[in-house]
Amino acid sequence: MPSVSIIICTYNRQDYLRDTLQSLAQSLPPDRKDVEILVVNNASTDKTEAVVREYNASHPERLAALVREDRKGLSCARNTGMDQAKGDILCFLDDDVFVPEGWLDGIISAFSLGERVGCVAGQIRLRWPDTERPAWLDDRYSGILSEYIRGDKPFILKRGEDFFGANFALTREAATAVGGFNMDLGRKECVLLSGEDTEYAKRLWDRGFSIAYSPEGYIYHRVLPDRLSFRWVGKRYFWAGVTTYFQRQQWYYPLTSLPRLVTCCILFLAASLTGNVRRLALSSFRVMNTAGAFYAWYLHARGIKRFSAGASA
Repeated sequence: MPSVSIIICTYNRQDYLRDTLQSLAQSLPPDRKDVEILVVNNASTDKTEAVVREYNASHPERLAALVREDRKGLSCARNTGMDQAKGDILCFLDDDVFVPEGWLDGIISAFSLGERVGCVAGQIRLRWPDTERPAWLDDRYSGILSEYIRGDKPFILKRGEDFFGANFALTREAATAVGGFNMDLGRKECVLLSGEDTEYAKRLWDRGFSIAYSPEGYIYHRVLPDRLSFRWVGKRYFWAGVTTYFQRQQWYYPLTSLPRLVTCCILFLAASLTGNVRRLALSSFRVMNTAGAFYAWYLHARGIKRFSAGASA
């Protein structure tokens, strides 16, 4: 069996991290001694380090190493985790997930689907909070909330199909050949930039590696209460527009969205008049998405060709 490094990048999520570590420890087979856990503290200002010490005190048989990375950004934290990890397989988990028994075996088994499988994308199921969902929030937003379910059988993804970063794994060979994550993309504190997983997948394919999907290597991803708000989902759509622009690097890209923007504005007005809450929400989010692309266009016009924390509004 290959040795495994499990990397959890965290930023000010002390309570969620505690639950993630607890569920991870319970999920791992006791006889797997070649598994290390790394917690990358990405400049947290809460009690993250105390949580890791507390976890280690109660789990001396499955210690978690604490790594500090003061340069803010998820991609930067992941790269630090990759540099510090010793395993043949590098597994990445978000800091707000629950890990069921059998997860690790499900992830590792998918690497056998092909000789050049360099990455495994694990299934991500949503765990909803015990609160009432807004009337406008239906299944079409599950991807925005990080759900990733591609069926109940493992397979090799086609080129251009994305994976989500809450639950995936890389071979050491692939990580060495492809390098680190693009630090111009990915979350930075409250900035909901994304796209680092898509960009990394492209580099994997360019290097001749394939990506497998594993339904057995599933985890549960928390839907945090604040993500049920109209404001958060709108913000997420806005930054998706920013992400798309900086991925494509095409100055004319926002112009191609103008017809859709006009259509969405018309639909917004119609939904306002008819009181259709779901159509009103969807048209609003699409307008926000286009607005994000124009905001990125504005940044580009100022000479900012790549997004950084300093480019945030």
